[in-house]
Amino acid sequence: MLKKLHNIDPEILTMRSGDGNILVSNKLQGRIFAEIDDVLMHRFLADLAANPDPEEFNNLGGNSLWPGPEGGDFAFNYPPNGSWYVQKGINQLPTVTEVANGQQITVYKDIELLNRKGNTVKLRFRRSVMPLQNGDFPEGDKLGLKYTGYRSVDELIPLEKYHCSEAIWCAWSLEQFPGAEGISGFGRCRNGAENCANSDFYGDPGERLIYDGNIFKFELGGPKRLQIGIKASARPDMIGALDRSRKMLALRFTPERCDGRYINIADNDQPSGPYGAEDMFSIFNGSQELDFFELETIAPMSVDADGFLLPGKLESKSIIATAELSELTACMEEYGVKM
Repeated sequence: MLKKLHNIDPEILTMRSGDGNILVSNKLQGRIFAEIDDVLMHRFLADLAANPDPEEFNNLGGNSLWPGPEGGDFAFNYPPNGSWYVQKGINQLPTVTEVANGQQITVYKDIELLNRKGNTVKLRFRRSVMPLQNGDFPEGDKLGLKYTGYRSVDELIPLEKYHCSEAIWCAWSLEQFPGAEGISGFGRCRNGAENCANSDFYGDPGERLIYDGNIFKFELGGPKRLQIGIKASARPDMIGALDRSRKMLALRFTPERCDGRYINIADNDQPSGPYGAEDMFSIFNGSQELDFFELETIAPMSVDADGFLLPGKLESKSIIATAELSELTACMEEYGVKM
């Protein structure tokens, strides 16, 4: 699969990080991928990437940057009168390289997006990716795990002035991995995990979601797709997933922010309004139907004193480790997660 990725984008940007490489594809809209020992760790649909649909959403995999919200009155995935879609600026437009060296890759593109209210916004979509630094994964170093990962700064920068009565947005990073059945999602919340989850997406996960002190566990798979958001008020500091069949552990982090307002990103009519949810993280369970999952980080919306939108900025850290299951579960226990 890694070879197919290079064949589709021979100019893909590559940077060493830990025991693997991080790749950023301009051709594939600025998506981020990771490999360890020549094995691609992310979901990637090579056939679709080689022959993308000119109209439908090309859900190729990797880590992609989206503008929230997906649904509701300010939705970017619903036109004023129409059904769900992904706009050309996200779905098709390639990025261009701003910086590419051993310490940073930055790509960008200027896009126009129409929201459900009928307002068009012009944004600079910008992604900066840096390798992991010493001390970014002490738990993995302690246990001698093989791992890679990256730090990223994702930005949605307004190219004109827009008031929050016309449009709202936040930067939202969706990192996709293959599989669902038998994979365990989890996370940690400093204010306690009880009631940390927002399940107002595709229905109640029921017994698939359990709480244990500061930890929640979300068993993926099953017959229908599900999604949970993790509320900012719970003060979550990480989410992750253990894939037993691939012997892979994925972790994601984003810092707590007090300089903006978290908005409702959900793909629904958002009956409680655009501020009816305040999620910092989200886990999407594609179930047996789609057979992939997502670990998502979400930034708040920022406005000035007069209500005009400021750049949306999302800082994230992703770590992907491979080892024997006993070593991976020992690593999880370092974070307080017992399977």
